[in-house]
Amino acid sequence: MPVYFTGAASHTALGDNLEAAVRALGKLPEPGQATLSFADQRQPVPYLLLPDVPLENIEQRLYSVLEAVIGEALEKAGLTTDQRRNLGLFLGTSSADVSVSEARFRRELLESEDATALIGSNSIANLARWLRQHFDLRGPDYSFNTACTASANALISATDMIEAGHLEHALVVSVELFNVVTAAGFHGLGLLSPQLMRPFDRDRSGLTLGEGCSALVLSPQPRSAADFHLAGGASMCDTHSMSATNPDGATVETVIRQALARAELTTADISAIKVHGTASLHNDEAEVAGMSRVFGDNVPPSCALKPYIGHTLGACGLNELLIFCGAAAAGFVPGTPGIASAERADLGIPLTQSNQTLAPGHLLLNYFGFGGNNTSLVVSGGEAAA
Repeated sequence: MPVYFTGAASHTALGDNLEAAVRALGKLPEPGQATLSFADQRQPVPYLLLPDVPLENIEQRLYSVLEAVIGEALEKAGLTTDQRRNLGLFLGTSSADVSVSEARFRRELLESEDATALIGSNSIANLARWLRQHFDLRGPDYSFNTACTASANALISATDMIEAGHLEHALVVSVELFNVVTAAGFHGLGLLSPQLMRPFDRDRSGLTLGEGCSALVLSPQPRSAADFHLAGGASMCDTHSMSATNPDGATVETVIRQALARAELTTADISAIKVHGTASLHNDEAEVAGMSRVFGDNVPPSCALKPYIGHTLGACGLNELLIFCGAAAAGFVPGTPGIASAERADLGIPLTQSNQTLAPGHLLLNYFGFGGNNTSLVVSGGEAAA
């Protein structure tokens, strides 16, 4: 029994709604930046921020973004009051409400030198609790923090619970907003690029962090014949190292094949791929090797979305899924002009260079996270399978 995407909303660097994001695809944005403050020092770092939500009033910024995005998704889904109250909440994020805790600590430090960082808010469950209270959600809630795969894994779990009859509806939420802990960590590791992200490209120089928040309502009945659904998903951990996936692509191959098997599809059924594409050498190498092991010389048109919205970490699963489905519904595969063209793709798999017509079939989306957690999704419906 398919579980359908019946209400969706998203706010990323491309705009505060999915329609704006889809319209923006095909023209890469200029890299932006945020500023880290350390004592008396200020350090600019590359960042694709929400363009219409300034970095002000940080204690309320996260909540206002979530309120708008989730409210829009719930409204589109057309659920009754009882259905809203009883739906399950599945939250995928890397940083949760850390930005709020940081801002609160800075305020308290001005009031007392005895202020202690994060002492009263060190649980990932805090954000889910706020969402339950704010939206009067009375069903079960689950929080996922599996690095870059968090919200993709949340989607798989929500779908499984509806299919098993444990829930009638589910709300999947992803969020990642600017915070010092995350930005300083990636800056300290030397992983940030001051230039445009170039996954799969010979001139890759690292990643750009991004902000994003998305919400998706899942239902057992579609609202229209064009609704998408998760046909199959798979997730597994790679024990090759503490931080990365095996660069030979073996684990990537396994998780893609498992997702295809669960969807009861073959490689010939896939019409387009959304790559993870972090523009770090080891991650790109593992992903390309795995894709080549699965598809051989017949890799479907492949696109990357992080050059548009940055790496939104735990939120990228849902952020990129909704944008990719939006493009598919409009009948095209997004292009990344000048990034990993046939001449520049040093790993053997080029990316689409301009928005190109989507062939009939199904969509494959890859997410391969820090720490070796790997997830692939197969999505059907809409124009993708027409």
